[in-house]
Amino acid sequence: MDRKTKTKLDQIDTLLGEGGTLSKSLENYEFRPEQVEICKTILKAFEERTPCLVEAGTGVGKSLAYLIPAVITASQGKRTVISTHTINLQTQLIQKDIPLVCKLFPSIIIKASLMKGRGNYLCHQDMDYARDDLFLSTSAEFEKISKWARTTTTGDVGDLPFSWPHWQEIACNQDTCRARECHYFEKCFYFNMRKDAATANIIVVNHALLLCDLEVADEDADNKLIPSYDALVIDEAHHLETVATKTFGCELDNANIHFFVERLRRLKGLDLNMERLEAVDILNQKLFEPFLDMKGDYFYNEAIPKDRGEVTTQTATTLCTMLEGVENELLNRAKEQQTPLLERLQGYARVAGRLRENLNLLIFSDSPNHIRWGETSSHSKGRRRSAEFNQRCNLHLTPIEVSSILKDKLWNRIATVVLTSATLSNSGGFEYIKSRIGAPERIMEKLVDSPFDFKRQSLLYVPWNLPEPPKFPVNAYVLQVCDEIERIVGLTEGRAFLLFTSWRMMNECYEILKDKLRYPLYKQGDQPPGKLLEDFRNSGCGCLFGVQTFWEGVDVRGDALSCVIIDRLPFGVPDSPINRARVDAIISQGGDWFKDFSIPQAQIRLKQGFGRLIRTHQDKGMVCILDSRIHHKNYGKEFVEYLPQSRRASKWDNAKRIWQEILTNKGV
Repeated sequence: MDRKTKTKLDQIDTLLGEGGTLSKSLENYEFRPEQVEICKTILKAFEERTPCLVEAGTGVGKSLAYLIPAVITASQGKRTVISTHTINLQTQLIQKDIPLVCKLFPSIIIKASLMKGRGNYLCHQDMDYARDDLFLSTSAEFEKISKWARTTTTGDVGDLPFSWPHWQEIACNQDTCRARECHYFEKCFYFNMRKDAATANIIVVNHALLLCDLEVADEDADNKLIPSYDALVIDEAHHLETVATKTFGCELDNANIHFFVERLRRLKGLDLNMERLEAVDILNQKLFEPFLDMKGDYFYNEAIPKDRGEVTTQTATTLCTMLEGVENELLNRAKEQQTPLLERLQGYARVAGRLRENLNLLIFSDSPNHIRWGETSSHSKGRRRSAEFNQRCNLHLTPIEVSSILKDKLWNRIATVVLTSATLSNSGGFEYIKSRIGAPERIMEKLVDSPFDFKRQSLLYVPWNLPEPPKFPVNAYVLQVCDEIERIVGLTEGRAFLLFTSWRMMNECYEILKDKLRYPLYKQGDQPPGKLLEDFRNSGCGCLFGVQTFWEGVDVRGDALSCVIIDRLPFGVPDSPINRARVDAIISQGGDWFKDFSIPQAQIRLKQGFGRLIRTHQDKGMVCILDSRIHHKNYGKEFVEYLPQSRRASKWDNAKRIWQEILTNKGV
């Protein structure tokens, strides 16, 4: 280690150590040696330009631990990009954490910028088109959206004080964007955001924008989304594989082409070939008919068996040809028009081209690393204009593994990449996550525990007597689980998160318990997650039933949350198309899919659920996992071995006794 690096590492102690600079500027400051440890690790990674994996348990304060190296790097004229998965963390970084770190370095000029994808920003040009569109201009709340468009200083949908179902009609769109050629360019919200980011030395983005940027070729500077940078921090990095899977695939909804045709039909003063547009619409419906007969998620070949494959490919081929005809017609009509209609028609031509390209990929792709699959739902996922699209189908082309893609686009391009999360490891190491995201073998690794005293603050209760969970909930089993929930919630006087691994189990338990529990009950799906959380906090004794959203990223401190109940070990759905394809790939390579894939996933997910409970040094509570496989299966011990070391109980009488001791600070 050179002298300059050692001096910088010593500076961390001055900033974060006991009696250091941070302790004097932060009220209720608590010294956390774990924070100092990972801050030094990340700074060393920055200085040595080497990749790094960091897991920091709840309460370590990892945001400050990577922001301090980012600021030190900024003092050298270098830029750091920080990528997160959730909007909540982006907001926390911009509004709270970065300003705090800047106070620690008064001599360094720091400019931070938040970048979002273009779909988050109002397009002035498309807003003009909307005012001329009879369908949009007569929709409910159009006057409110028009007033907001005239007065907003950001154009950011996040600042819109109400929801409008047709936002995508007026949002910035890559296909219709004219960039510098647009007469609104100087006042464009999206490009002004990008101009602001170009002068920042810390940029906050989300994973989707980061990966979209990495997909753009290095030499294609005009299309780069994020300004060039020297170091990259990926927080909430356990989501990276999932976001990459979506980003590096493609999809097409059964309503996409229909809505596009509908927009063309509403264009004024153009003599477009209406018969061709009608044919496109009919062919689109015909193409999706077999998929709409399916339910849930399925492989493409399950909806289109071999004996029907030729009909589908012929329909898709004709539809691609028709879309190409629409594209050419729009370009020809554009030559006859003046700006801005010329620009609009050219944009619509690009939309037609993109739809054709996606359709061609989805139907005809033969990539061995991709699967084709569909999901059909009776509930609209987005814009909803007519009853015929009450049933929606999405076709997907999805990479089976993204490790090779990320190796090429991320690890081989950027020297300094730091991945961090509270839940990156499983079984005490990083081998699983490294294999899933293509991380290099030679990578700096650091794993630090939470600073909280879990033996004093918490209890882990895993009932011994419950039967093994069945594949699908059966009535007798559900009743036993509900009886267990009822007595647990009675002991903690409500104040509980009930986290389920399936919507079906959540709904069945809710129906049974709603008339038995004497506490306010809140169920995911009944209200927006933010409103549910607000009502839960305000109740003081409520019980929140949740799936997915509430397993991570939710911070409820104090007595409002004293219990987390998890219905079963969170193994992934084994029959989902992506999981089935990944399991098959592991088996074909001679691996053990359950040991190498399913167990690590579930371990990480379980840590996320457990992490909802203890958020401060003052919190007390119990986590209950209602899955006896932890006791009876040979893999069960490993699940709890790497959870925080709480006091433990498997019998109800012991659980009650330990709970009372925790409440009164006895027995430890």
